[in-house]
Amino acid sequence: MKKIIAVILAVMLLSMELITGMASADEPVSQSGEAKVMLLSGIHATMAFDGSWVILDQNMPVGGFFSGGPWTWDSTSLPVRFTITDLYVVSDQFVVYDYDVPVATTPSLPDWDVLRYPTAFTSPPWTNNPDTALSSNFFSSAEIIFPRGEHSITIQDIHIPPRKAGGNPCSDGTVAFKAEQIDVGMAIDIDIKPGSDPNAINLSSKGVIPVAILGSAAFDVTSVEVSSLEFGPDKAKPFHDLTDPLVFAEHLQDVNQDGLVDLVSHYKIKETGIPCNADTATLFGNLDDGTSIYGIDSVRIVKPKE
Repeated sequence: MKKIIAVILAVMLLSMELITGMASADEPVSQSGEAKVMLLSGIHATMAFDGSWVILDQNMPVGGFFSGGPWTWDSTSLPVRFTITDLYVVSDQFVVYDYDVPVATTPSLPDWDVLRYPTAFTSPPWTNNPDTALSSNFFSSAEIIFPRGEHSITIQDIHIPPRKAGGNPCSDGTVAFKAEQIDVGMAIDIDIKPGSDPNAINLSSKGVIPVAILGSAAFDVTSVEVSSLEFGPDKAKPFHDLTDPLVFAEHLQDVNQDGLVDLVSHYKIKETGIPCNADTATLFGNLDDGTSIYGIDSVRIVKPKE
């Protein structure tokens, strides 16, 4: 079993689990400055928005769910950035669920033995620091932007690395995650795949997705800082060089025929990180004056044959 170095806050769910920490319903608990979570009842916990890590190391089979959750929040004013990473032994892989619907799967990465490290505990890449794990290329991780509102998160461990080279998976799964409210700035209107309804996306396609920023009497699309545009969870950058004045001019169009100029940018589907169960996608960016902007539109994920 991988070494447990953080005290883990847990509850009893369906069967007896290792209980490594307890909290009252009134006060959050911070263990060694790394993990903070507040118990609301015996069946769920609410996430703090202070960016502190919740670190779990629990006995489980491959495909098991981490106990102690679901982890919930209600952010009525701002979206929430949810960051998840493996740590300790390279590398577990996760599926993140929101109200039992899968919203993201972290990447499948090679285990320590495939990378030809002598032991599972060779450091690096082994680390007990989630920030180090997140910044490395060894550990499976993801960043998910959740819109304003209520969310209920559960986490499934779908791959656990072996303790011995070529051997069976370790008997425990490990994960670290945190939540932070983010001020994404001014909301703008966007149209994914202008002229298409529904906005069908084939995630296996090698093509691009057009996204139009819609102009209005109150919003001039030429004020957008095009180099700042990012689309989808993996922050895909525009396929075309919109910093080139001629290219930029070619992408100024009136896509909704309202007599006002719109800005169309394109993104490689494979670079967006849009999950297979997504029903919306988000575009982020800035204006020339530094104001943050974001726009959300609906999507429909389709199979290749559709």
